[in-house]
This record gives sequence, structure tokens and C-alpha cells, in this order.
Amino acid sequence: MNKDELMELAENPDFISGIYNYCDRWCERCPFTSRCMVYATERAESISDDPESHDINNAKFWHKLEAIFRETHEMILEWAEEMGVDLESAEAEAAIAERGQRREEAKEHPVSLSARHYAQMVQEWFKEEFAVEENVHDDITGKASSAEEDINVSDAVEVIRWYQFFIAAKTYRALMGLEEIGDEDVSDIDFETFSFDDEIEEDELSDINIDDDFDDKSVMLRAACHDSDGSAKIALIAIDRSLSAWRLMQNALPEKTESTVPMLIELEQLRRAIERIFPRARDFIRPGFDELGSEFVS
Repeated sequence: MNKDELMELAENPDFISGIYNYCDRWCERCPFTSRCMVYATERAESISDDPESHDINNAKFWHKLEAIFRETHEMILEWAEEMGVDLESAEAEAAIAERGQRREEAKEHPVSLSARHYAQMVQEWFKEEFAVEENVHDDITGKASSAEEDINVSDAVEVIRWYQFFIAAKTYRALMGLEEIGDEDVSDIDFETFSFDDEIEEDELSDINIDDDFDDKSVMLRAACHDSDGSAKIALIAIDRSLSAWRLMQNALPEKTESTVPMLIELEQLRRAIERIFPRARDFIRPGFDELGSEFVS
């Protein structure tokens, strides 16, 4: 897919703007794939391309990735030129260096370390306690509640594995926004009404004077807060689902209960820490998933 096709696809009014920003990337279980531009893009690629181009061990995969990079680079250059941005300026280099420092700080944040530690714990547990050749039965009706009877061990394992590293990735992204905010006072920001998707009427555009003072700092702070809360929310959702999956594993494999307790404790501590750092996260409204009228529980 070239850049012109991508831009044309982006104009599809059926897509929910930004729905892919705060999802769990589990497209196979998502009811909103028909409303998602990212899914449509990937679907278009899979239909038109040679299957080998999607195999990470095949040279065609890397050639395709290189082509995507070139197209993306061209688009960035065009946008920068339109906006009058000098990508080689000293200010740009300083901003890159500053962002690198923020990344390092977010990476070493105790909550980020905890999320990565959990991922490692899961990796070790499956290696030591849940060998592939182990005969595991999917019958959990003996101890399961009626709500649990529709979910088997295979489902629980799939959930745990899917979110194993996802939690750390989204926690890190949330913390990156926190680092960008720094010591700035964001108490006056109206988070209830803030949205990147608010449409501007044509008559409002005519009233905008580009020479007027524009508080870009305030906008950037709101953007950082907005993204942090959204990222924290999907991390919390992943933690909630992982906790439930581990409990199902305990019911199905009672002999493994003791060995799974450390993961449950780690997740609970992580959940509480994220909720403490991002008190607005649970109230964040994700496009599509949490909007009024959506029947999808996520």
C-alpha cells in the first residue's frame, strides 16, 4: 500500500478515529475491526501480498518493511515541509536528546520495572511449571463458577500469554507521558471535555488568526495527560484480565496454586500502583470501546 492509498483509506468516514490507540491489539477477538483503519490497512496488505512477505524469517518480509519505512519517511518529509519544520535544526536535535532521557527515566521507573518483572516471572513459570508436553485437561467445572464454565484452560493460557509483555509496553507508554508532564501543574486542565476528535465548524475556522498567541504548551500537556490515562487504562484492563486468567488456572490446576500466587501478588501490586499514579485512568473513555451505546465489554 503506497502513501496515496493510505491517505485515501484514512478518509473513510466509517472508521472510529483513534480506536487503535488504546486497544489491546487482539484483532481476532475484537468486534470493531470493520471500524478500524489499522486493521483495514493490515487486511489490505495480507490480501494483496505474497504470504511470504508476512513471515519474519523470510527476506520478503524485511524488504516489505523497508518499503514501508521509505514511504513513511517521504510522508514525514512532506509534513515537515508543509509545517515549516527544519528536521536538522539544533532545536530538533535537543528535543530528540531530551526525549531519549525521558525514555530512560520511564524505563527505569519502579512501576515499569515491576511490569517487566512480571513478564519475566510468567516466562519462567511456563518454562518450569507448565511444560508443553504436560497433559492438561480443559474441564474446570469441578470448581468453576457458572461464569467460568465457558472459559477453559487453553483460553486462560492464551489470555496470560497475550498480555504478558503487553502490560509492560502500555505501562511504559503511560509513564512516558508522565515524564513529559514533569513538574507542570495540570490541575486546571478540563479532562472531561478534552478530546482530539472534536470537530471544528467552518465558521469557527474563519475566526482563527494565526498571529494570535497560541498556548501550545497547554495543548501538549493535555495531550500527554490524555495519552497517559488512555495507556494506563488499557494496561489496567490487561492486568484485570490476567488476574482472572490466573485464577482460572488455579481452579483448573489446584496443584499449581502455590506457584502461581507470586504472579497474582505482582499483578495486584502493579494494578494498585498504576491506579495511584494515574487516578483518572479508569474513567478514560476509549474511542469505540467505552463510548455510550457500545455493547462491547472491554
